Amino acid sequence: MTTTAITPEVIDDRMTTVLEDSPMTDAEEKELVIVKTAIQTAYADKLERDLAIGAGLLKIFRRKLYRGKGGGRTWKQWLADESAELTAGRGALGEDTASYLRAFYQFRVEVLQPSGHGRASVTLPTSARQVRPLIAQLDTHPEAALEMWKAACAQAGKGKVPTFDQVNRAASAYKANEANEARRLSAAQQAAQQKAVAASIANRPEQMPRILTNNEATWPHVEQRDFSPQPSTSAPNITIPAWDIEKDDNALDAGAECKRITHAINDAHKAIGLLRGILYGQINRYGRDYLGVLRQVDAGTYSINNINEQVQQMGEDIDFISALLVADVGEGELAASTISVEAFPTRS
Repeated sequence: MTTTAITPEVIDDRMTTVLEDSPMTDAEEKELVIVKTAIQTAYADKLERDLAIGAGLLKIFRRKLYRGKGGGRTWKQWLADESAELTAGRGALGEDTASYLRAFYQFRVEVLQPSGHGRASVTLPTSARQVRPLIAQLDTHPEAALEMWKAACAQAGKGKVPTFDQVNRAASAYKANEANEARRLSAAQQAAQQKAVAASIANRPEQMPRILTNNEATWPHVEQRDFSPQPSTSAPNITIPAWDIEKDDNALDAGAECKRITHAINDAHKAIGLLRGILYGQINRYGRDYLGVLRQVDAGTYSINNINEQVQQMGEDIDFISALLVADVGEGELAASTISVEAFPTRS
């Protein structure tokens, strides 16, 4: 259902910081009355009502119009004292419910604006419950919230609104991937982390490698690799919304395949990152003898005397996958070719 009663425009928040203890001006009191009136006159159905309440609550919260004529009143107190006027007899709103309604309007109207890139065909949420898993991202990482929602829409299928469970699963999967923006450290956090690592190493000189390499000076500041998706320069910039693809029993489920491959890539990044971290940390601490000793240890299935061959095999697997990405073959042709990557036809 498309709503027309709520004008899809971003609430103006370009205001100077308002202190909660400061008294409200006459203009602010009039503004609060206008906001309440707009909510009370906008009721048409539940969707219209929730959007109207969410829009009003968001403006009151951002502008701190809840603080009272004398100042000092908290958001929680205002909800208990006055929010019942907005609910048409349903009683006062709790903090959680108010947060859900604010997020519902913020995500549906401010983040999913039709004019935004990649948003025009995205299915809109129809209830505050569907948006709950995205609340933590709306103020700090709205683009991450959008990606989570799009993934949930792909799971739901064409023309269907994702359920709370689908959005929750998509949000959990996104946040589990350390390469995504929602989990990435800020520049200040990265600097603090690097400083702590450098200080820790400086305090343990007896544990530094006995033979120093040319890269020794930069080891405490090893740059983290960025595995986040980058625009391709070799392929046309064509995107097909997964939630718009018709699904049937005989067709390739492109959305499910993208999900399966993404999970595999994320797992690979985690595994390689873990191995890299273990080797770097321990070789940095114990020096060249670390692997020399471990190669001589018989640990049964955990023995690593052939670690060089295992790592080399990983590299060969990566080469094989890279060749598959550019293989120019028809249905069934790949299985008929040799396993050697040199035998793969490639696109020019």
